[in-house]
Amino acid sequence: DGGDGDEKDKKKANLPKKEKSVLQGKLTKLAVQIGKAGLLMSAITVIILVLYFVIDTFWVQKRPWLAECTPIYIQYFVKFFIIGVTVLVVAVPEGLPLAVTISLAYSVK
Repeated sequence: DGGDGDEKDKKKANLPKKEKSVLQGKLTKLAVQIGKAGLLMSAITVIILVLYFVIDTFWVQKRPWLAECTPIYIQYFVKFFIIGVTVLVVAVPEGLPLAVTISLAYSVK
């Protein structure tokens, strides 16, 4: 009975793979672009927050970097990183309905 299993595997191998429709391709491409834009925006957010903190604390207020304050500074940097991750996590799902709408509009044309 092992031959029956081999015939099924051969039939599965000979079947053509499902191709993506044009709409699915455009939607996938647009979703990837939204993900990259969200990643870029979250990175820019983290960089701006860190620069603002460093410039304001050490240049404008002229505070020295004290060893006993290092954990406090690290807490600020971790908080900025969490804000950046939050921007990324929120940007991707919020952008997907827009991607679907735009793709549907293109497909109607």
